[in-house]
Amino acid sequence: MDYHDLLARLGEGSAHPGGFLATMQLLDVLSLPAGLHVLEIGCGTGRTACHLARQGYQVTAIDLHRHMLDKAVRRARKERVDVRFIQADATALPLPSNHVDVVFIESVTIFTPWRKSLSEYARVLKPGGLLVDREMVLSGRKTELMSRRLRRFYGIRTLATVATWKKRLRGSGFSNVAVKEQSRTMGKWGVDHDPLREIDMNWLEDKKVQQMSRTNDQLLMRYGNRLGHAVFTARVPVEAGAK
Repeated sequence: MDYHDLLARLGEGSAHPGGFLATMQLLDVLSLPAGLHVLEIGCGTGRTACHLARQGYQVTAIDLHRHMLDKAVRRARKERVDVRFIQADATALPLPSNHVDVVFIESVTIFTPWRKSLSEYARVLKPGGLLVDREMVLSGRKTELMSRRLRRFYGIRTLATVATWKKRLRGSGFSNVAVKEQSRTMGKWGVDHDPLREIDMNWLEDKKVQQMSRTNDQLLMRYGNRLGHAVFTARVPVEAGAK
């Protein structure tokens, strides 16, 4: 079992800084016109994808984790919303080029080879399309030990500052790169009631799960003051055309 298996078993629907409340606040700020085709990458158990569908968007949602997607499909059925779920990797999106209006991501790109992921985001977006990406960022000193521990437990592949992320986005062909939200700490978010959360109850007493929960708390306590988060927005240039 790894960290993502743990989230799947616990049915976590908003395992990103700020939780689901931050997602809803961000969508209010963005004020995206209804009817847009939104691709959510790393949809997990489908909470945000279903919310987007309820708001009148055409939603495609991908995740690499099969157990996550199974729960997402069941959630969409219960909510009676239409979401196209696909099992896929962020670095190899099974979608045509110039296909979607918005790519929406929350705490996913840091777990991927970022060059390949950013290239894929740009490829599937239509010219003028919008990228929205909330990610953990480095806000303090990074050490090799810290990077190794965070990678081993969470699977984080990259820790970078806000300035570095902006440079990466521009280098990947995006324009109008901006930071919509930024915090120098991970912060804390309150308990969020999710009535459709599916928890695999038999796993709650599992010693491995309990140990992983303790390790998570220890890592956040030790390194939390060096980690923050930010929401980046960027656009594919209108003149980008087909790729």
